[in-house]
Amino acid sequence: MKLLVKLTVFCFISTALLSCGSDSNLISGKVVNQQDEALNDVLIQVVGTDLYAKSKTNGQFLINTKKRGDELLFKKEGYKIRFVKVKTSTENDIMVKLLPE
Repeated sequence: MKLLVKLTVFCFISTALLSCGSDSNLISGKVVNQQDEALNDVLIQVVGTDLYAKSKTNGQFLINTKKRGDELLFKKEGYKIRFVKVKTSTENDIMVKLLPE
């Protein structure tokens, strides 16, 4: 009986973990200016959703689109807003250059 309960709990937890990861779509990259210098605190948002991230001091970012969109918005004060289309599969190390306003 204990084995059956343990097996049931294990199956339930495994199913829950696998279903959570099925909508994952991680996009990573770096945001730079015209001189290829890293830009920090750039808002990166999945267009049409409330999913967002901010770039770090070194310009690096990581955002999970959760397969809710294929376009990212990059926004920072003093720079033009930029939209970038991304693939629906995991895409790594995209480089985004922001231009001054």
